[in-house]
Amino acid sequence: MIAHYGDSGTRLNAGAVIQKRRRLMKRVFLVGIICLVVVVVLSVGRGFAEVGEDRESPAQSGTSGGAMVMKADGGMEMAHGFPHPFFNHMGIPDMPGMLSVRATGYRQGRSGEESRSDYGFHLEAGLYDRVGLHVRSNAINQNPRTDIMLMYAVARDAEAESGVSVFGGALVPSGTIPEGQDDVVGAFGVAARKVLGDFAIFDGNVHYMPEMGMVEAGLSGVFKATDSFFPIVELEAELSSDETVLYLLPALKFKLKPELFLGVGSQVALTSDREFDTRALLQVDAAW
Repeated sequence: MIAHYGDSGTRLNAGAVIQKRRRLMKRVFLVGIICLVVVVVLSVGRGFAEVGEDRESPAQSGTSGGAMVMKADGGMEMAHGFPHPFFNHMGIPDMPGMLSVRATGYRQGRSGEESRSDYGFHLEAGLYDRVGLHVRSNAINQNPRTDIMLMYAVARDAEAESGVSVFGGALVPSGTIPEGQDDVVGAFGVAARKVLGDFAIFDGNVHYMPEMGMVEAGLSGVFKATDSFFPIVELEAELSSDETVLYLLPALKFKLKPELFLGVGSQVALTSDREFDTRALLQVDAAW
């Protein structure tokens, strides 16, 4: 019996060492990927800058150099008057000096359980040309972390409306972190946006969080039915070694004024792995 406990303790110690090594390897991997992304960003950015010298600039073409565009009266609004998606990131940053906020309230439920309310926010700001800041928490009461990240547009079209971006940041504590988990979790990924004129805007992004061993992905389409009525479809996925979670969100947004929208939607789970069955949402979407 004594030998058995000794063997067990040895296995536990060996397991702890292995876990520490894995966490160290993940951090080294994260630093390596961030360095690689920085090199790629600088290289690609220089290449596009050189190509852009022979192109018409966004200011000359009447656009803003980001996801916001200049109106005839000198004010700003989203490209072609579109709202943001509900939860999804935009694929490229806003122009410098622009700020937008999405404030969401919702009630979610699961079969056989009492429903509960929560709320979230998503702040986006254009800092410099091609560089933007995102701060978000989609579930303030349920998620003990807030996502803070920087986004850089490595490629944009001539109108600076569609493009591809890379981003990196961290999930920082904004609540009580469960015991045994890291307080701060690194995250990085890639995003893209495609504007189809006055018809639709598609945004997609993939986040990777090495410490959590998780990938989050989002895809959204915002469609223009009229100048004031916008149907939206979003897919949201969470992938890990333990589970695969997929949600579908059909929604509508109504334009109250050029930079202010009101949205309603209903999110449903498409997989057996889920945190909820349905979620009813109300969102205010504003930009300055």
